[in-house]
Amino acid sequence: MLHNLLSTLIPYSIGLVLMVLGWYISILNVGLARFQENVLFTKWTLIGLILIIAGAYIPPIWNKIRGR
Repeated sequence: MLHNLLSTLIPYSIGLVLMVLGWYISILNVGLARFQENVLFTKWTLIGLILIIAGAYIPPIWNKIRGR
């Protein structure tokens, strides 16, 4: 029972950390460069978006692969 709980909790906690990290990178970059033009589309906001998407989709994929 505890093994099943940990095998589900660990991927989702990693996904949550990735999503928060991506959000933090995006918000921090936009806040620091607010007086520059074209601040919404930089490499840092793209990296943040990729981290958010990875954090959302990696845990279910991880659990499906592990369940096989």
